[in-house]
Amino acid sequence: MLEAMRPILIDLLSTIVFFILLWTTHDFILATALGIAAGVTEVSIRLIRRKPVGVITWMSLGLVVVMGSASIFTRQPLFVMLKPTIAYALVGVAMLKRGWMHDYAPQIAKPYLTANDLAPWGYTWSGLTVLSGVLNIALALTLDPLVWSATLSIFGIVSKLLLFAVTYVSLRAKVRSARNAAMAANQAPSAAETAA
Repeated sequence: MLEAMRPILIDLLSTIVFFILLWTTHDFILATALGIAAGVTEVSIRLIRRKPVGVITWMSLGLVVVMGSASIFTRQPLFVMLKPTIAYALVGVAMLKRGWMHDYAPQIAKPYLTANDLAPWGYTWSGLTVLSGVLNIALALTLDPLVWSATLSIFGIVSKLLLFAVTYVSLRAKVRSARNAAMAANQAPSAAETAA
């Protein structure tokens, strides 16, 4: 389960850094600047190690840099507060592409999962992402930055962990079933062996 969650947590590194710093320092500019630095560092390390950098990660980094810089230069937190909605919309649309979940599946599971197994879950994740973006607009326009960050974080963490757990349990059952069927087929005697 941790192997499956790892890429998602890495993709969210700059957001996690931003929220932790905002809550601990109450300094929106500092939290934004270090969130940008964390995102740039994360992608730089991947590139140095010659690890693949997914489209979602590139989109997230671009939004962190552009919206974060706008908030720093204008000293207006609304840019950063609305950034998640833009990210959610872009990611939600990207998640409509069939097969995107295959990149996030653990290596051991990939041979047993087809596009048809993953597609409904990909669309479900897309729906949750778009819903999160709509909720963020309402929160950003009505709450101060600290309350906004706490509310969005709680909803984001709880909703994504719940959907992750349901997705994981469902796909794990599918993988086990497919693996057991493959092992049974390999152990079944062939027609020639049965006739002999």
